[in-house]
Amino acid sequence: MFATLKNLFQKNPPQPSADPELVDLLVEIASPSIKLARKYQERLSPYVYWAEGHAAQFTAQWPQPVTLSVENWRHDRLLQLLFATPSRMGELIGENPLLHQWFGNNPFVDTACLVFTADVKQKMRYGMVEEGGQIRQDVPQQVLQFAGYRVGKPAESASALINAGPRRILEIVAAQANINIERLEAEKAALDSELLNARTMLRMAQANTPEYTHQQSRINTLTEQLQALNISRGPDQLCELLITELAATPDILTLEKESFMVDSMGIIGSNMGDEQSVEISEIVLQSQDPIRKLLMIFEVPRSLLQTPSKPTTFTGEARF
Repeated sequence: MFATLKNLFQKNPPQPSADPELVDLLVEIASPSIKLARKYQERLSPYVYWAEGHAAQFTAQWPQPVTLSVENWRHDRLLQLLFATPSRMGELIGENPLLHQWFGNNPFVDTACLVFTADVKQKMRYGMVEEGGQIRQDVPQQVLQFAGYRVGKPAESASALINAGPRRILEIVAAQANINIERLEAEKAALDSELLNARTMLRMAQANTPEYTHQQSRINTLTEQLQALNISRGPDQLCELLITELAATPDILTLEKESFMVDSMGIIGSNMGDEQSVEISEIVLQSQDPIRKLLMIFEVPRSLLQTPSKPTTFTGEARF
C-alpha cells in the first residue's frame, strides 16, 4: 500500500496540452501527412499549448480600439491621414460587405469591432518651405503614406477579437510550416526532373566514354539527394518541422511601435506648427522578405454603414 502511494506521488505531473481539434486544424493547414506520424497528437500538443500562450501575450499588446466618428476624426491625426475626410470612413469601411453581413446577423448590436491593416510607407519627396522670408522648393521631406487597406471579420467587442487572435496567429504559423513543406515538394520535383534528364542523357551516351561516366556519376549523386529528401518528407520529419515552427512563434510575428511628429499633410518633422504626435503599431511577419502592416482596432458604429455604390476592395479578412 505504501509503495503504491509512493509511486503515485513520485509520478511527474502531466504536461499541459492543447485542444485536440486545434492541433488537427493546424496539421491540416501545415500538411495532412503529419497525421501519419507516430503519436502526432501527443508530440504536437505541448508545443501548440506553449505557442498559444505566447500568441495570447502578443495579442495582449494590440493597440487600444479607436471609434470611427466625426468627433474622433477631428482630433486624431492618424485617422485624418488614413481618411482624408470623415465621409471617407463611411466609404472605405462602412461599405464593407462583411460589416453589412455582421450587422444584419446582429440586429440589436449598435457597434462592431474589427481588425484594420494597411501598408505603411515613408516616401521621400522634395517640397516647399519658407525660410527667412524666402520660399524654397527643393527641401527633402519624408511623407507618411498609407495604402492597401484591409479589414478583418467583425466581432462584438475588442476583447472578442483579442481572444480569437491567438488561434489566427497559430494558423499563420502553420501556414509558414506549409510554405517550408511546399518548398520540399518543389525540390523533389526539381530533382525528379533532373534525374530523368540524366537517365535520358545516359541512354544517349556511348558506354565507356567520359560522357557516360559523367552521367552515371550524376545519376548516383541525384539518387542519393532524392533519398535524403524523401526521408525529410516523411510524416515524422514533417511533424518535427511543424514543432520547429511552433517553437519559433515568438519570432515569426512581432509588434513594433513607433511615434512620429506629423503635420496635416503627412510630412514628418515639418516644423510647420500644426504637427501632432502619431503612434503607429506595425505587425511584422518574419520571412525572407518581412511583411509589415499597420495594425489598428476599429469600433464601427452601425450609423457608419453605407450602401455600396461600387465594388469594394474590402472583400476578405486581413492577411498579416
